[in-house]
Amino acid sequence: MNSMSNASHGALPSLVLFDLDDTLCDHYSSLRLRLRFAFEAAAAGYDEIDLDEIVEAAAVQSMTGTGHFSELLRSYGIDDPERVEQATERYLSDRFRGLVLFEESLDVIATVSRHTRVGLVTNGPSQIQRDKILRLAIGDLFPLILVSEEEGVWKPDPIIFQRALTWAGVAPHQAIYVGDSPEHDIAGAQAAGLQSVWINRRQRSWPGGAPPDHQIANLRELLTLLGIA
Repeated sequence: MNSMSNASHGALPSLVLFDLDDTLCDHYSSLRLRLRFAFEAAAAGYDEIDLDEIVEAAAVQSMTGTGHFSELLRSYGIDDPERVEQATERYLSDRFRGLVLFEESLDVIATVSRHTRVGLVTNGPSQIQRDKILRLAIGDLFPLILVSEEEGVWKPDPIIFQRALTWAGVAPHQAIYVGDSPEHDIAGAQAAGLQSVWINRRQRSWPGGAPPDHQIANLRELLTLLGIA
């Protein structure tokens, strides 16, 4: 893995920004646990239904809330308002079911923080993201936390990244952004002029568009990338 471009001159980036979901914490697995909990009772007695298939179909539309539950269940032959209501109630009963940090997250944040400034830039509703940060006990680790709803701008809009740069008083080329989403994280960081680091935990193929400056499989590889492992 090549070192960061500015590290070649003996200097670390002046600012390392992190995404939250599926970068620091395992939202991917948590969402599927939550959806399985929601649908397992609704699908009880329908032995021919593949619950994993329903969960994956729902996960694709997870950003739309629960409004699609009725149509989704109906498409699998479950046309029962009571079961839809039950699935909705179960889904909303534990928003952070199974949500945990990746095992290396705390150590990596602490290590990077000893060498340079860090910040967190996350998309999502303020209440949900702030509650998530509180639950994960990481709020004190970041002197800067930007949540899209609070900022009135969402990644990939470069404005939210520019606000982080302004806070730190650094130029775009002096900062990097680490995130899992090609569409929101990598494209947004590139639009703002930051170096981009794509964390690709599930070994996905790059979907197209301008590729990231760097790719890592887990956060520990970031330390090697920065030359501080």
